[in-house]
Amino acid sequence: MGRARTIRSAPALAGLLLVMTLSGCGAGLGGGNTTCGDYLQLSASDQKQVIRNFFEEKGNSDPSGGEVLLSQQSAKLYCNTVGSESDPISNIDG
Repeated sequence: MGRARTIRSAPALAGLLLVMTLSGCGAGLGGGNTTCGDYLQLSASDQKQVIRNFFEEKGNSDPSGGEVLLSQQSAKLYCNTVGSESDPISNIDG
């Protein structure tokens, strides 16, 4: 009886793990709440998306390419100098 219960629980466990994995993937691309530690580990294209998300959070859904590039570089500079691994990149605004 214990083995049958385990076999029936396996699909539910697999589904739960899938949901947890997928929700974790999106967390890295959250926007201004992305930590310096996470931001610096992202690819350049993912960093760009994080910055675009950050602009959207601030009410600018169509930032220019220059604004995005400047903010990407600002976040990188901040995180590599005064920012700690746990600081959010939104600190580049203030």
